[in-house]
Amino acid sequence: MFRKKHMLIMVLLLAAIMPQCKKENISSPAYSIGSVIYYQKGNNLITPAQISYMFRVNHYPYFNQYTDRKGGKGWKVPLSGNYKQGDKFMVQYDAANPSCNTFGSRILFDYRVNDSADYKKYVNEFKDNPPQ
Repeated sequence: MFRKKHMLIMVLLLAAIMPQCKKENISSPAYSIGSVIYYQKGNNLITPAQISYMFRVNHYPYFNQYTDRKGGKGWKVPLSGNYKQGDKFMVQYDAANPSCNTFGSRILFDYRVNDSADYKKYVNEFKDNPPQ
């Protein structure tokens, strides 16, 4: 009983100090280039689409992955696409907390990055018209 009580207290304390990572929490959007690590196609019936990617903020790597589950609370992942390891896209992340997994960043599939000129163009575009 003693161990269970202490474990419960630890979990509650961690929950209180951990950042709240919700989809709506990208209140301070910033942008980086993300590189696909893994992509799995999905279908509407059983298998959800999945994405894993890496991006850097101030030379520190951050990793994120999420699944597009119907009715879920995640970001949208295209069900089909020819995304492969190494493909680069813009990533929107929460500048206040880039390490907040799942809801702290999202890969922007509509913004493929081929070179630094693409990155600069998108960042300028997002100043006036951020992705929804």
